[in-house]
Amino acid sequence: MRRFAATAFAVALAISLLLAAGCSGQKDNTPKAEPKVKPPAIAKAGVLRAGVDLTYPPFAGEDKGKQAGIDIDVARALAAKLGLKLELVSVVASEAATALEQGSADVVFSVPFTEASLAKTSIAGSYISDGPAFFTTAEETVTVETIGARAIAAQQESDAFWALEEALGPEVVQGFPTLRDAFQALNDGKVAIVGGDAIVGAYIARDFPSVKFAGQIEPAHLLGVAVAKDNTALGDAVRAGLDELAADGVLATVRRTWVGDLPELELPKQ
Repeated sequence: MRRFAATAFAVALAISLLLAAGCSGQKDNTPKAEPKVKPPAIAKAGVLRAGVDLTYPPFAGEDKGKQAGIDIDVARALAAKLGLKLELVSVVASEAATALEQGSADVVFSVPFTEASLAKTSIAGSYISDGPAFFTTAEETVTVETIGARAIAAQQESDAFWALEEALGPEVVQGFPTLRDAFQALNDGKVAIVGGDAIVGAYIARDFPSVKFAGQIEPAHLLGVAVAKDNTALGDAVRAGLDELAADGVLATVRRTWVGDLPELELPKQ
């Protein structure tokens, strides 16, 4: 996974340059920013403990001992905005509420804006959207209605797999162990269309130059940073920090570095 390490270096450099651009040009020996959040809003003074799923590239992963990914890059930039050091904690999004309640993390990344999440946590702003999408080797826009009799594949039991089975009926979608395996089948001409997570798919597709994003299967959902439900001080600071990162272009840089020219995904109509 050399590409993962190379991307990690590139995005870290880009973020550092963007953050530095907001400074006054002083030398590196200038005092660190005063922490904008202190205990009890965070457990450790001067430290933001961020929960990320370290087994889910490109959101977070590990290559040759280095931790990198979208969530890690955003967490690092957010911690810098808050004047805090970053400490990563391994937490999957489905366990966000438990991690926050037990105090093993101050914030958790990649938590979807759903009723279930909002019932147990407070989501302090979003930084990316994601959802199931189509990929092909042709220059086209695919919808459920235009698939026809073409062979379609997806990672077994993924969100895209279930969405397509519900739309097309059982035993229509070919299941593969991983999305990369499905992309290999697409690249080899064994299937005509692949359904998969838009962000993960766009990241993997960089290893398959002929594979292209071809539209969404269904509307995307926002992913955000969750804090404990009663932690308004941290929630307000995180929300403000994410707003600043968006305005500075940092969030766009992180997204573009990991998933290239993937279009902004359409969200449900309000």
